Amino acid sequence: MLKGTLAKVKLSLDSQCFHRKPEKWETAIISSRIASLPTEITMQEFAQAVVIPNGRSFAPAVFKDGIRKNAYWVSQQVFALDIDEGLSVADAINRCERYDIMPNFIYTTFRSTPDHEKFRMVFLVNEEVHDIRVRELIQRSLMTLFPEADVQTKDASRLLFGGKELVYEAYDNVISVPDLLNAVILHIKAGPNPSRDMERYCRVVGIDLINGYPNYKLIDENDEIASEDNLFISMTKKRTNPIIFNRERPKISHGSYMIKFSKENTEEYHRKLDSKDEGKLLKDYCFQIDKVKEGFAQIRDFPFEKLEENCKLYRESIHGDYWLYHNEMFGVMTNLLRIKGGKTRIEQILNSRPEYAQKKIEWKVMINQIQKSNYAPSRCDSYCPFADECEHALNMIEQGKLFRGRIQVTQKPNFQPLEDAEKKLKQYFHEALNCEENGVFVIKAPTGIGKTQLYVNAAQTHTFTIALPTHRLKEEVSERLNRLGCKHVKVPQLPNLDIEFAEKIERLYNNGAYKAVNAFLKKMARQNEEIRNYLEELENVHKARNQIILTTHQRSLFTKEDANGTLVIDEDIIPSLLPVSKMSVTDFTLVCSKLMQNEENRTAILTIQNMVLNAPVGLVQERAAYLLPNANEVEKIIVEDNAIKSDILGFLNCSYFVKTKGPNGNEFIYFIQRHQLPKKKVIILSATISETIAKMMFGPEVKYWDVGLTESKGEIVQIPIKSFSRYAIKENEELLNLAKKLIDIYNPNSTIITYKGFMEQDEAIPTFGNTEGIDSLKGQNITVLGTPHVNPIAYLLYSAALGYKLGLNDSKMEYQQVQRNGFRFFFNTYGNNEILQEIQFYLVESQLIQAIGRARTLREDAKVLVLSNLPVQCARFIHLSQRDIQNLLHS
Repeated sequence: MLKGTLAKVKLSLDSQCFHRKPEKWETAIISSRIASLPTEITMQEFAQAVVIPNGRSFAPAVFKDGIRKNAYWVSQQVFALDIDEGLSVADAINRCERYDIMPNFIYTTFRSTPDHEKFRMVFLVNEEVHDIRVRELIQRSLMTLFPEADVQTKDASRLLFGGKELVYEAYDNVISVPDLLNAVILHIKAGPNPSRDMERYCRVVGIDLINGYPNYKLIDENDEIASEDNLFISMTKKRTNPIIFNRERPKISHGSYMIKFSKENTEEYHRKLDSKDEGKLLKDYCFQIDKVKEGFAQIRDFPFEKLEENCKLYRESIHGDYWLYHNEMFGVMTNLLRIKGGKTRIEQILNSRPEYAQKKIEWKVMINQIQKSNYAPSRCDSYCPFADECEHALNMIEQGKLFRGRIQVTQKPNFQPLEDAEKKLKQYFHEALNCEENGVFVIKAPTGIGKTQLYVNAAQTHTFTIALPTHRLKEEVSERLNRLGCKHVKVPQLPNLDIEFAEKIERLYNNGAYKAVNAFLKKMARQNEEIRNYLEELENVHKARNQIILTTHQRSLFTKEDANGTLVIDEDIIPSLLPVSKMSVTDFTLVCSKLMQNEENRTAILTIQNMVLNAPVGLVQERAAYLLPNANEVEKIIVEDNAIKSDILGFLNCSYFVKTKGPNGNEFIYFIQRHQLPKKKVIILSATISETIAKMMFGPEVKYWDVGLTESKGEIVQIPIKSFSRYAIKENEELLNLAKKLIDIYNPNSTIITYKGFMEQDEAIPTFGNTEGIDSLKGQNITVLGTPHVNPIAYLLYSAALGYKLGLNDSKMEYQQVQRNGFRFFFNTYGNNEILQEIQFYLVESQLIQAIGRARTLREDAKVLVLSNLPVQCARFIHLSQRDIQNLLHS
């Protein structure tokens, strides 16, 4: 991006110098060669080149094939007007100041005399124009503001001569298309017949009308613009040779814009007026244009006092403490006019300073233009001089009032290059690996950054145990180690069994009867070779010394201490350390009744049973430790009775529990256990682990590193209009139809990750809760549909297990405003307990991030569409109005 007087522009500049106007034969020679002389030059160098002693001729445009004809026009950034009579230089500059359209320089032509001043005004546009329609619009708009100008200069291939001397120089001056259009509107509205003249102007330049104004709007690079015929969109990031100038007080230029032209960008714009129409710029030869009428909706019940509290620009403007520049007033108006009562506040601003009196007519024209053109509210960072000083929302309206389904970005994310993030990850990992002290080291790093390859490479020179979430991931790591020739052992996976045996083992696991499972497997091993091999492999892992060991999260918590002094955990293990389980009260009373047949157990079991039966519904209860019966007896009963399917043993070893009542009156107990990590050095590598939760779980002394946000090759787009929660979709079929239409528009043919059983898809496609480490969707476009809320009971149990007692009103959830991760948004969460809120966001965000990570956008050019109201840090947000939603539903 070019700044200041060092900016270079492209034009066609002749090489021959003149002290006079060239003769006809000289002009013919210049004309034949000038299109072959494209030049890149600063405006100051250009200005010096066209006046004596140089006096070089030029064409403001660049042409193809060296031919100076309209049909060969390629681009243009410099525009000129010839004033031969009717206006002095001083008068011209005064008019420019009135409309805030300032020339870059002015020079007198060769035919100028002291008695008859003739001069050329040269303007610099803040972008290189490649669309002939925009070129014609700029030239004809300048000529509308200066009807005294020679009509011959309108031609795209016009040849212009040098001149005598510079009479005005301001090389930082630049104009923009939106500013030029605003100036034309102001000029026409001040005339005798504004409605007629506005239509004539639009017909001449070929712009459609909306409510009597040219159909153009300022837009943001994140706006989704519906595809329309003849729509021109100028996006700041895609512009050629954009120029921004430094000033003592920065004037933030209008950014991107859209114009609804009446024709495509074709040769028709290289037309010439009929001879009878020459010199009648706003008369007869015109395009056929569309005239559109559009309503202007306003926001009601707006809290202006909140806006005054949150917005420095509004606060200082309304009290007259800050003088608004033109573009700042424009930005304020586009926001306030969207609010019922906002026009009254604008009048207060206009009356707050005496300097505004001379601009009141101009401001009123601007108000009408904004209302009738239905301008969207300008973004804070596009015009507000205090944008970098405050935590501002998208625009002034949202600074005062946050709307449901909108995400306010209060802190811009700081993305680093992938190479920098890789260096950080490597540094943190090796610092932890080489540390001589034991303890827990947590490294948070984005999905797909290379965590697995990092510890696989380290396995060539270090010995440690690696714990992974699933056996499938364990096998993938094993293959990588084999490719490097790195010897290792791995915990085996239970082989496939006949349905009868598989169901029995699954029931015993679910009931927490692990000893019974081992005994059953040893018995089966006498007759089943696969089981026998499985047990032998398991024993080999236990005996392994000085080798890399591969295991699973679950197994690492229940295996006796292995010989390795370091445990590397891939992905977040906290959910395994704090498992939440469910027990039927009916199953529990059945077990209790059998246990009480033993006289020695009766008193203790009766006390436990009463504790469960009398527990209040919905409140967290601490399980009394001294009431434990003999675990072997309980396990024996569970093994013998196939009707018992609850984790009774898990409950008897739990920390906290909550009783609930189902819709049919059946009672259940949800409980949480708290397991501990092995007493050794533990390194956790995860994309989702929360620092707050990690320190609550492992203690404040835990070492926590966050690699930070990283630039991605792919794209994440989020539409946060609805939560798309499991419950909401079940209750409202229309919501699922809306989701399908959004997918068709914004990410068609993408793979959908959502709740289990919600979409008719291949069973191989992962669902929420089952996405960790899956690599089969790498590089593919995916849609993540839903906000994977967890049963609220889990949040309460987590809080209790982590040592935080809840008050009476702590567990109340409500839809409220939340600020998190640099965003402000509405969410159904806990208002009175920050710990519960942190636990909730941690568990929900983890599922979202894991699902999004399956596309591996960090390194792959894939697109992920997120349909959820929980904002994702790396996402680009698309905000849809209620009208947009209704149109989608009924389309």
